[in-house]
Amino acid sequence: MKSVKYIFIILINLFCLNSCHGQALQENVDQEIIGTWIAEDDPKVKLIFSSNGELKDYYNNELTDTYDYSISHECGSESDTNAWFLKTSNKAVLEIRCYEIYGVNDNNDKVLSIRDMRTGKTFIYNKQ
Repeated sequence: MKSVKYIFIILINLFCLNSCHGQALQENVDQEIIGTWIAEDDPKVKLIFSSNGELKDYYNNELTDTYDYSISHECGSESDTNAWFLKTSNKAVLEIRCYEIYGVNDNNDKVLSIRDMRTGKTFIYNKQ
């Protein structure tokens, strides 16, 4: 049943790539992202977003990395006033990653859906 939900969410996200930009932009993304998120496809993966702009990445309850994060309408070479982007930076390895945010707890659904701008892979997390 979980895989059916995952496939359904992916299909919705693919549909949104072509049509959702005409819809109203979620306004409270920066507040809704704060909290603990568990990867839907691997419950050992946990992200904790803090209000101070810090993101902690855990695997099997062990801290694997810490990032600074920001949310805006641009990240790297991407810029779109009709989209939100999550920018993560790892100072230890001088790496910046960009993700397009499809939704963060939109309509209180407790789902975070993002797309890696480099690989195109979609990640789904559930709020703990």
